[in-house]
Amino acid sequence: MMKRIAATLLCLALAVWTAGACADSWNGTVTALETVQVTSPADGTLESFSLETGAAAAEGDAAGSVRMDKTFAPFDGTVAAMHAEDGEEINGTVLEISPTSLYTLTCTVQDTAQTPENALIHIGETLYVRCTADGSHRATAVVTKISGAEFTAEATGGELYVGETVYLYRDAEYTAALRVGKGTVTSHDPLTVSAKGVIRNLRVQAGDRVERGQWLFSVSSAEENEITIPASGIVTEVKASAGSSVTGEQVLAEIAVSCAIRMTVSADDAGLFTAGQEMAYIRGDDPHEELRPCRVSKVLMNSDDASAEIELIPEDESLLPVGMTILVTEPQE
Repeated sequence: MMKRIAATLLCLALAVWTAGACADSWNGTVTALETVQVTSPADGTLESFSLETGAAAAEGDAAGSVRMDKTFAPFDGTVAAMHAEDGEEINGTVLEISPTSLYTLTCTVQDTAQTPENALIHIGETLYVRCTADGSHRATAVVTKISGAEFTAEATGGELYVGETVYLYRDAEYTAALRVGKGTVTSHDPLTVSAKGVIRNLRVQAGDRVERGQWLFSVSSAEENEITIPASGIVTEVKASAGSSVTGEQVLAEIAVSCAIRMTVSADDAGLFTAGQEMAYIRGDDPHEELRPCRVSKVLMNSDDASAEIELIPEDESLLPVGMTILVTEPQE
């Protein structure tokens, strides 16, 4: 209700002003002439970001900051090798981890049920695995290589221990008649953990055991992670918010550093305007303010010759919110 009342009062005020102040007036809209971009200084997460569309921004002011990204262990394992030190700038492998939950099974047809069917093992075939000790460790595996009476399988799920001996079966019930092999569990080849930036808070070293989700290190840009305003102006668009994941040089917002008033007039009115002509304007959100000077910069006839586009530049270099409605008239004596 209050918004409706305010809108009604504004319309009445504009009508009174238009009727009393001048005989000729035109509606225009503020548009951006030149914009600059606010970008992220580094990969990470926006810890804070304070810009709002339509707000004024001053060159050099802080607009927020990017939090360094933490890197976590993708699986359980042992740090097999280190390739970076704390404080070092790197674009590549930081460390290698030998996983304990990803296994290679080196197998033979030893201790299998000697049937023609069991002798035919195929690459890509899924087998069911359990340890020979008490059967408590179980997994599934896929055959990846066959060489005579030996074959290799990669575990695809389950829990096994490196070094233990296992049996492999064709069915999930581990039927003795469908046992096709016996194998030894070895660890998968080490997997790399990579990053780009400056390594911070390096928390592990070669030989350390790590668990899935454990914090390994942080990464920051080589530059400061504070976001600063590159030039004074009015914020025209905000493309990110606090908590967003961002990359270095990602555009976070745009700022208009200069603006114009543009309006469309009839072909008959187009002749009333010439480049360099002095005019006046008043903001549509405050009809009680004093007229401010502006100057015609362009007069362009549209292709239909029925209308023209007029561009005006505020003489006092006022930065107005993009999209705001402006009333333009001849200056009063």
